[in-house]
Amino acid sequence: MKCTKRDLEILEKQLGRKPRNVVEIATRCKNANPQVIVTAPILEKKDRVGIFPTTFWLTCPELNYRISKLESKGLVQEIQDEILSDEELSRQLEEAHKNYANYRLNLVDKDRLEELKSNNYGQYKVLKDSGVGGILEFDGIKCLHTHYAHYLVDKSNPVGKKVDELLVEEYGTTEIEECCVDCSSSEED
Repeated sequence: MKCTKRDLEILEKQLGRKPRNVVEIATRCKNANPQVIVTAPILEKKDRVGIFPTTFWLTCPELNYRISKLESKGLVQEIQDEILSDEELSRQLEEAHKNYANYRLNLVDKDRLEELKSNNYGQYKVLKDSGVGGILEFDGIKCLHTHYAHYLVDKSNPVGKKVDELLVEEYGTTEIEECCVDCSSSEED
């Protein structure tokens, strides 16, 4: 979904800073505000190139807050242990990491990718081989936010699915009424 000027204003409000390298809006909340954005994996800086492997970025402040509360309860390790103890869920997690990496690679022009491969193989390898949120070890979980953002785009992410279930269990829903109102309102309203 194309990112409009209004979307950029909302994203700035959500993030507390100007958004950088937004490719598109991946998902929107029920009130059509940005919820997950796609970010460019290569950041062109004045004197160098930077790699940004977090492709899907959760922008909804209320969802971020609620997921942070889950993380503060130690649920990253708990979910990781649960998934790694189940062969099918482990396979699904590995597949989610691979799908994430493939999606990220498809955002980069093939010539640019070849140039990176030739000039900075380490950065190329991160783009090619890292999974959700840039994690290199596919049997681990880096952050629940990144997995949930991926899940909102691709329902096959088992970590994101577990986070979704926990949010529903804790809050009764993943629909955020108050956040949507806050995101789209401005001081002039």
